[in-house]
Amino acid sequence: MKQTLRWCAAAVVLPFAVPALAQTGTTVVAQAPDPCRAEVSRFEQAIGFVRQSQGNQAAADLKERLLPAKLESEILMREGYCGLVKYLREKKLAR
Repeated sequence: MKQTLRWCAAAVVLPFAVPALAQTGTTVVAQAPDPCRAEVSRFEQAIGFVRQSQGNQAAADLKERLLPAKLESEILMREGYCGLVKYLREKKLAR
């Protein structure tokens, strides 16, 4: 009788537990750090600082001078974030 209750409890709990565990695993994998994306984010944060201190137009002008939008999109499409970091480093805009 006790064995039957255990199996019944497992049959009720298991379908709810497995998707929760799968979601947890997916979330952990999705949040894995990407060093290239983090480097680009630091560049964007610097532009954000200019935006806060000097205004939107000054930040937009600076970013367009340092990294034109067309070039940024071309590099991202062709080489991804690591290609963009390589460009930023060549221009001495990133460490």
